[in-house]
This record gives sequence, structure tokens and C-alpha cells, in this order.
Amino acid sequence: MSTQTSADAASDEIEQFDRKDVMHGFATLNAQATNEVVVMSEARGMRVIDQRGREFLDAGGGLWCMNVGYGRQSIADAAAKQMAKLPYFHTFANFSNEPMARLSERLLKLAPPGMTRVVFASSGSEANDTQIKTVRRYNNLLGRPLKKKIIARLSSYHGSTVAAGSLSGLPMMHRTFDLPIPGILHTLATDYHRRPAGVSTPGQFTQHLIDDLVRLIETEGPDTIAAFIAEPVCGSGGVLVPPEDYFREVGKVLDRYDVLMIADEVITGFGRTGSWFASPGLGIRPDLMSIAKGLTSGYFPMSGCLLSAKVADVLYADKGADAMFAHGFTWSGHPVGAAVAHANLDIMEREALPDNAARIGAYLIDRLRNRLGEHPLVGEIRGRGLLIGIELDGDRATRRPFAQPHRVASLVSRACFDERLLVRGGHGRVVAALAPPLVATARDADEIVARLGRVLDRVAGEAREAGLSA
Repeated sequence: MSTQTSADAASDEIEQFDRKDVMHGFATLNAQATNEVVVMSEARGMRVIDQRGREFLDAGGGLWCMNVGYGRQSIADAAAKQMAKLPYFHTFANFSNEPMARLSERLLKLAPPGMTRVVFASSGSEANDTQIKTVRRYNNLLGRPLKKKIIARLSSYHGSTVAAGSLSGLPMMHRTFDLPIPGILHTLATDYHRRPAGVSTPGQFTQHLIDDLVRLIETEGPDTIAAFIAEPVCGSGGVLVPPEDYFREVGKVLDRYDVLMIADEVITGFGRTGSWFASPGLGIRPDLMSIAKGLTSGYFPMSGCLLSAKVADVLYADKGADAMFAHGFTWSGHPVGAAVAHANLDIMEREALPDNAARIGAYLIDRLRNRLGEHPLVGEIRGRGLLIGIELDGDRATRRPFAQPHRVASLVSRACFDERLLVRGGHGRVVAALAPPLVATARDADEIVARLGRVLDRVAGEAREAGLSA
């Protein structure tokens, strides 16, 4: 006699639909038929519950975006109110809406000095695609048709569309998709943990990185290099924190060769690193900025590009026959998205969440280092605010990475799931990346450390038995 409940039957049905009908992004497709489907059904604060009643502690903030935490009724109310009033209208030509116009003003006040215009989109990928087109138009208007190449960095992530995926410096983003497209170049990552032999200080490493950047510009020809794009702290590439003087030295190089600086603050923006934006504290002087994720804390798909006066003035001075800025998206400046962004920013300001990220982030890193600093698998613990990476090594004494990182990463993923702990990974390396909601408390931090400690203790034994570690 069957004891299956109606809820279990419904869960089984949804999982079958998913396996049969859905093609998941960043998934191993040939394993989709056998992998467990986890159907999330509700969430509150830092916790997410699936259809089978299992509760997970989300220490990854969804996809680095859940800044204000789940279940904020004021955001839902703002969306419902706007939907009832004006659910949609486009913003092409001279059409606008009040939430978007007021959001533009608000964002420019929060942004680093010099930003004067906002172009809205729906995702970080769209924002970075927009940056590429903006840079091209800027140089065309200045009569520099050859100055179009953009330098990104290895281990970076800037999105997954054809153009943004090309900017991303991850081999898995390029293999089988025939990327990167022409005109996209890559220089070295700020990966101090994997620094080359002979480099023993952050200062030496910065010089090593700057030398590589200058060499690339000189080899390609300065008159062909239009822009340099960088995440202030690399997220998906492994939470790579730059040496203290790195971006100041990069700025000197860009000034020398008249190259625009694009700051990709899609992950780092809106309090994630302990301040509204990471650029000022790291010495970045952006000509262009990409924003997304924390803008709405994932409650609505919305992103944007912030333009400095240096760039915007050139675009707005165009009076030629092709003066139309022929770019935009159906949902650019969506009124509901803008209303959600306002409600989200209201929470962040009222609860001082950037300050909380700085305070709890420092506490969390300290607790991680106390618990895991000498762990046999842990090579480095690094981060800024509530953006933290725990890198695992095959041999921590020599900083040697795992020969088969995908196998070890699978062990970590399985152990985290069993501990009901959600973290982000690192492409091509074994990293437990933490980006919990900025509402995290010291108690939440302690719980993350406790669960992660049990995970790594288990993985150490399993990796040793499988011959994957020293």
C-alpha cells in the first residue's frame, strides 16, 4: 500500500517536468536525467526551503545578489503597487516613467564621483554588452576607428552572452562557443595565491601584473586599445582580492595610453564589500560602471551602466546623421523594476547594510581563520566585506592546486548539500565562496563556520581516500 502523500506526488511531478522539459544553465546536461532536482518553494531571511521541506542556509546569496535577504514584504508591496498603477511601458526615445527617473537621480548620488548618466538593462550581461557598444561609439565619435579593443582579465566573470562571455576570462565560457569574439583581450588575474615563482610580496606581484598589462597594450598597439574592464574583487573566478596598490597602478597605465576604465560592480556594488561601491576604496576611478544584482537584491531583473561626464559628453555632443543611440532593451528602465530597486535601497539605507557587511564580514573572516586557518585542505582565506573565498589546495605547504579540481569540487558540493549549506564555487579551482545576505548576524556567521568546518573535515577524509590530496 502506497504511503506517498499528495505533497510528495506534486514534488515528484514537478521534478519530472524539470528533467523532461528544462535545459539548465551552467549544468552538466548529460547528467540532468539522474541528478537530483531541488525545487525551491519559499524563503525567509537567509534560509531557503525546498518542496520536500528541507531548509538550507544560503551563504551564497543566491547568485551573489540577495543583499537584503529573502521575504521582504515591503519590496513585494512596492512591486504590487507599481504593477497596479503602471505595470509596463518602454523607455525608448523620449518615453519615461517616474520610478526610473527618480532611481537614476538616486543612483548617481550613491555612485563614485563623476558619474552623470544611467543606461538601464535587465542583467549584468546586458550591462556589459552595453559597455562594449558604448566604448565603440565613443571612439567612433572621436574619430578613432581603430581604438576598439577591450582588455579583460583571466579568471574574471562579466556575463554569459556572446560579448560578455567573451569578456569573461574563464576557459569554460569559451570552449565550444567559439569565444572570445575578435577585439577582446585578456591580461593576468589578481591571483596572489597562485603567484609565479620568484614573486614573494604583494608589491612584486602588482608590478608583475602591471608589466603584463603594459606588454599587452604595447604589443597590440596603444591606438587600438579602447578600454580595460575589471571586477574590483573577482567573484565567480574565485573571490580574488587585488593587492593594495594594484588599481592605482592600473589607473596610471590607463591614463598614459588614454584607455577607459570600466568597473564591473555587478557583484561588488550595493554594500557587498562593506561600502556602497568597492571602486573608491580600491583606488578605481571608473569612466564607466556596470551595476546589477544588489540593485534589486534579485527581487526583479534589473541592471544598468553608469557613464561618466567624460564619456557621456562625447555621446551627447553628436549631431550627425547617425546621432540616434540605437541601443536598448524591451525592459530597460522597467517601472516595476525601478520601484523594487527603490524599496530595496530604502532597506539598505534604513538598516545600514553596507556597514553591517563590513562589520560581520570582518567577524566572519576572523572566525573562518580561527577554525580553518590550519586545516589540511585550506590554502587561503580571503575577502572583503561579505564577499569571501576559502581556497582549497591539494598540498597547502606548496600551494599546489588539485590535479583534478572538478572531482574535489564535487565532494565539497555534496558535503555542503548534506549540511544544508549553500555556497558558490570557483570555476577551474576548488573554492567555497561566501556571499550571504548583508543582513547576516554574528550568530549566522558562527553557523556558516560550523557547517563549513564539518564539510571540510569530511572532504579531507574523502579526498585522501580517493588519492586526490597529499
